[in-house]
Amino acid sequence: MQLEQRDKELAAIGASIGANCRPCIEHHIPAGREAGLSETELTEAVATAEAVRHEAVELLSARVDELLGRRGAPPEPPAVAETSKARELVALGACVGSNSHPLLHLHIGAALEAGLTSPQVEAALKMAELVQRRAGEMTAERASHALEEPGGASAEAAAGN
Repeated sequence: MQLEQRDKELAAIGASIGANCRPCIEHHIPAGREAGLSETELTEAVATAEAVRHEAVELLSARVDELLGRRGAPPEPPAVAETSKARELVALGACVGSNSHPLLHLHIGAALEAGLTSPQVEAALKMAELVQRRAGEMTAERASHALEEPGGASAEAAAGN
């Protein structure tokens, strides 16, 4: 069984926040509403994605410190306490969006334990990959346009874009 559109949007919201992509989230929150997600579900999805992104940053920062000899080995990702299919769809998206391999392994296992099938997990990961790829493309396009415009990136920054 493939994912319903609302479930794809949960993964996309996670990936959008994980990738820190403003245009993505501006698209996927309204798309989530159109797919039938309630305001409560959207709020919970955003909170989950933000928590996963924060954890990804913490794990990466600890690894960087370890590589620079400033600390010992980075901590292992904690076990997932409470979970649901919706939460894990968001978490999978956020893991892909933030490029967090340790968290990705953790949340794939949690998604399967929550009752998602392997094809559903694969579909969520594919959706997250598409969002992440598009986020990178949009950022690169924006950078190219900023360099081509008179005044370059400094004019765009001054305009608040």
